[in-house]
Amino acid sequence: MFGLGSSVEEISKQILILHEDAVLVFDHSMRVIFANHAAESIFGYTQKQIVDLPLNAFIPDRFHMQHGVFVDEFAHSDIRVKHMAERTRKIIGKRSDGSEFYATITIMRPPVSGKPCYVAIVRDQKISTDSDREMLRIAATDPLTGVMNKEEFASIAEKEALRSKRYSRPFSVAIIHIDALEKINEEHGYNVGDRALQWIGKICSNTLRNVDILARWSGPTFAILFPETPLDGAEVITRRLVKLAAEGGFKHQEMDIKSTISIGVVGYDDRKTLLEEAMQNAATALQIVIKNGGNGVHIFDHDTP
Repeated sequence: MFGLGSSVEEISKQILILHEDAVLVFDHSMRVIFANHAAESIFGYTQKQIVDLPLNAFIPDRFHMQHGVFVDEFAHSDIRVKHMAERTRKIIGKRSDGSEFYATITIMRPPVSGKPCYVAIVRDQKISTDSDREMLRIAATDPLTGVMNKEEFASIAEKEALRSKRYSRPFSVAIIHIDALEKINEEHGYNVGDRALQWIGKICSNTLRNVDILARWSGPTFAILFPETPLDGAEVITRRLVKLAAEGGFKHQEMDIKSTISIGVVGYDDRKTLLEEAMQNAATALQIVIKNGGNGVHIFDHDTP
């Protein structure tokens, strides 16, 4: 498998097969070419099902972008072995049924000829109590809306900014404000206001692409990260969100609850701004929409003082 002598290679393969931890071998395109019995058991796939699955099949959707950045950094580094438990965050895996678990992971890049391959050794840390499951749920998500929380968003955005700078790739960010949330809270109560937040979160989740990152930012606001997306692409998507919100709403005690949204958008340009400044610029653009009555999109102009 790894360019070793035939007898040693067979012994190595048997060790991998019988190892109590999950062992996954990925090809250069990050698809499974080998999985041992423990991997089948931990992730809930048969041997036939698991082979050729992409890396993202084993990771919760909300972490796809973040893990993509980690893999990219590892692939372009001189490091051959990395123990992922060295990171301050918990590693979270996903089983075939969608359930999640804490894990410790060691990734390796064996010295092979031709195209590279990667080995991941995964140990299930066993989520055994309701408390553990709750900790897992809130680790990266906003409990009210179910979308990513601000802390996780900031971490991923920083990684994306580094990747953008390294490869000169575009990305954009946006901040969304629910225009009538304060009024809804005052007239109908905070429970209905919470439903408004959930409604807008659902509109965004259903409309955004799989690669886009949506997070609850604070109060009446959400944030969106658009990877590999120039400003004009982000503008198209955000204007669609504004239209959907204006046309929608939800029922409360036979009343139609409606609210428009306002969105400030900025294209990240590492030559002119830091990520933190980009978020501030998006907030500045948002305030312009709000001052003009809301229900719209404003694009931040780097060249305007």
